[in-house]
Amino acid sequence: MTQEGVIKFQLDWHAGPVIACALRATLGHWRDVLHAHGLIGADPARYGGIGFGNVSCRCRGGFLITATQTGHLSTLAPEHFCQVTHWDIVHNRIYAEGPQPPSSEALSHAACYDAHPDICWVFHIHHPQLWRQAAALGFAATPPDAEYGTPAMALAVSDLAGKAHLPLFIRMTGHEDGLIAAGHSGMETCTLLLNKVAEAQASSALRR
Repeated sequence: MTQEGVIKFQLDWHAGPVIACALRATLGHWRDVLHAHGLIGADPARYGGIGFGNVSCRCRGGFLITATQTGHLSTLAPEHFCQVTHWDIVHNRIYAEGPQPPSSEALSHAACYDAHPDICWVFHIHHPQLWRQAAALGFAATPPDAEYGTPAMALAVSDLAGKAHLPLFIRMTGHEDGLIAAGHSGMETCTLLLNKVAEAQASSALRR
């Protein structure tokens, strides 16, 4: 697998003030819930210590997303969010503004918003057990040759998201331990992820 957490797309980022978005606090709340469950974070024993996981929501004609390499923080501050204003998946480019650059998975988030007009929240987490069991549990999956942060991954996610009923859940096969969920609300999307984790844990317990 290639190194996690490294921005691969072409980034046109303009450093600026904290993003004024009414949903920022709510997005931060759900991100911190996922962090508390170990679905977002940073671990010296995994991925070379690089942070993993990110969340976003539609905002101001684009989407608000957690900034790159904030996974190690248990709680995020307002300066830890970035506004993606435009994107071009085919040409691998993200346009963004805010105090810090966007997450390295911003292109896949953009793909979800492009693919389905009712998707308003996208959460990307890492969970090795759920990722390994996803195929057995019948979850949709991207092709193994589509790596994180690339147009191939974004287009694969877009294809699956465009066909899905919400909330949706996708195994990112070419992104070690990576999973993505999207839905109408933060609560719906977070609940889906936590339920899937519980499902994987229950399935594993039954096989023992």
